[in-house]
Amino acid sequence: MANEIKEYVYTDSSEVEHKIHIYDNSFDFAQKDKAIHDTKFLTKPTTFLKDAFRRFCKNKSSVAGAIILGILLLGSLIIPLAVPYDINVNHPTETFLEPKLFPAGTGFWDGTKRMENIPVDPATIEIDEATGVMTGTPYASQYPARAISNVSEVRYGYVTSASNATSGGFVNITNGNSILTADEESYELNKVTFKSANYNFDLTSEDYSLDIVLLNEEVEDYPIGDYRVYLSYDYTEVVDNEENADEETSTTETVTSKREIVLLDYDETPQYIASEEEDAAGNVNRLNTLHFDDITAGFRDESIVQENVSNIALAIDLRPNIDSSSSLFIENISVKNVEKEVGELSWKSANDFILGPTWTTTHTNGDPKKVSTSLYNGVTYVCDFTLDTYAIPYGVQTKTLSKTELSQYAKNGWIAGELADDVQSKEILDRWFNYTRAGGGTPSSAIAERIQPELDELKTPLSETKLPIISIQGVIRTSFTDPSTNDVLYSYTITATVYGYKYLGYDSMPIYLMGTDNFGYDMLKRTFAGLATSLGLGILIFLICFSFGLIYGAICGYFGGAIDIILQRFCDLLSGVPWIVIMTLCILNLGSNFGTFILAMCLTGWIGTASLTRTQFYRFRDREYTLASRTLGASNFRLIFKHILPNAMGTIITSAVLMIPSVIFSEASISYLGLGFQDMQSLGVVLSDNQAYLQTYPYLIFFPSVIMALIMISFNLFGNGLRDAFNPSLKGSD
Repeated sequence: MANEIKEYVYTDSSEVEHKIHIYDNSFDFAQKDKAIHDTKFLTKPTTFLKDAFRRFCKNKSSVAGAIILGILLLGSLIIPLAVPYDINVNHPTETFLEPKLFPAGTGFWDGTKRMENIPVDPATIEIDEATGVMTGTPYASQYPARAISNVSEVRYGYVTSASNATSGGFVNITNGNSILTADEESYELNKVTFKSANYNFDLTSEDYSLDIVLLNEEVEDYPIGDYRVYLSYDYTEVVDNEENADEETSTTETVTSKREIVLLDYDETPQYIASEEEDAAGNVNRLNTLHFDDITAGFRDESIVQENVSNIALAIDLRPNIDSSSSLFIENISVKNVEKEVGELSWKSANDFILGPTWTTTHTNGDPKKVSTSLYNGVTYVCDFTLDTYAIPYGVQTKTLSKTELSQYAKNGWIAGELADDVQSKEILDRWFNYTRAGGGTPSSAIAERIQPELDELKTPLSETKLPIISIQGVIRTSFTDPSTNDVLYSYTITATVYGYKYLGYDSMPIYLMGTDNFGYDMLKRTFAGLATSLGLGILIFLICFSFGLIYGAICGYFGGAIDIILQRFCDLLSGVPWIVIMTLCILNLGSNFGTFILAMCLTGWIGTASLTRTQFYRFRDREYTLASRTLGASNFRLIFKHILPNAMGTIITSAVLMIPSVIFSEASISYLGLGFQDMQSLGVVLSDNQAYLQTYPYLIFFPSVIMALIMISFNLFGNGLRDAFNPSLKGSD
């Protein structure tokens, strides 16, 4: 009914009753043509994730961290697949190649290394008469000339260790068996004998002289001791033994005894020929030459039958000093006859003698640990130079090739045209053998005219893009008999100048941005392959531990009471066991593999997330909005995941995301203890394998360490951005 009247009755505070009549037209819109709000909305409606992403992007450092993480993640997936270098097979000729990005000679990241104080081959040393500057080159076997540049002036100095780069010096014979008394017996019990090899002297017609050059000056910590010089020998004679005088019977036996001819005894004053000689360093050493005219005169004594003399050797005995050790410094020993020097007993260089001793040092009854023979004041030559590490394996060099290798080159397409067929032809190889220097043949003029064009072609530099061989110097043919048919067969060895990188099977010169390690592995591929394993391990453990810890902590923090007490005691038991113990036990029992690491890390890795989640739930569970939702009948599940967890997620995710780099560091720590992965690469394994080369090849540690540092910093920045993004209190804020 139109305009119907409705009556309402109510009583006021004074208990007075009132009646109200309401008509249908009592209520009308006052402003039908105007908006009901004061101002226009400046923002558009959005979702929670969109708003979170917007807040994350406002934090520039977090964006930078996310970009770095993205690059590292993509690199760990792409680089191991894109780089063809095999890191499962050793490359012994390609070890310790420096990082290279620019051409050699650039001076930075160019695959070169500045070598300092490297021994120089003494045979190559030359002195400029005008300037007095010494020049030389290091040993070619270790540093080939193709890899050396910018060689500095050669320097010299004194050393106490023998090497191929050292010359001169003195042999320091030390007797460290000091005694307390000066009696003769104690001296003899503790003496040291310095003895040559046995030599068969011509005792009938030759006179031999002996010169021993000694250092005649005091050396600190090496006091000079008493010594004697003698010839030791074995003397064999037949001796009659009268066993029964009554029966007038006797027997004979051959007896060999040790005898000596003393040239200089302990208590004798040596006769020296004094001299002053200048060494290579320009210093004057005061030397004394101990000279003996005829050292074999004693063998001509009538009591000695010279035919019975054998095993003659030159020997020097050195006794210890009273209450101290003793030393003797010998520069050289020379034994001569009328014609020449006896090389078996003589030596000119103390350094060469130390490297290849033919003499022995023995002690009588003293402590052998206190007896030593070392070098004193050896002169060594060193220089500095720039070493192109890539030129050693990949540069132009001379190699010995087999027919099989040449055939393989032809199959690879590295040998083009007629030459590809020639290297596989026995007839052609026979002709090369017969008419090259290696074969030693001298062809007739007619045959030489036919073969010479082939030889000229072989010795002419060929195209680098097609052929690893630059030229062939010669062919050597070796015959052998086939045991099954008794036929004579031949094998061929070709000496050729080759491009080293093609000889190793590369189509172009390899470049390693991070260098190679001691196995010859490409550090770029190995590092990023290890990064893929480490990130995969970290992310997987993070997902497992974060999910379980989140649920566990939510239950503890939301319900509290007895449930919280019981669950927390279980956490206390697990957290009381050091993670390194759990990890070690798992590895020892289950092996060092990917699954074992996940199990060991997940056993206790969730406790931190659970504890943090529990704390946040205690913080938010009694807030007004939570109580209001509970009053309106919200379920526990809705309260946890709709009202409490979203507000706590910012703090939880910031700390939990750092679990990934923490897992990577934990794996690296285990690897340093020798318990790392045995069947795959990881950052920890890479760092562990290369820690021994920190001083000599720091790039092996530098690049993996930089990657690990970037992971830690980036995850930290990324976590800070997630904290702001998932904080509901900042929703809609600028």
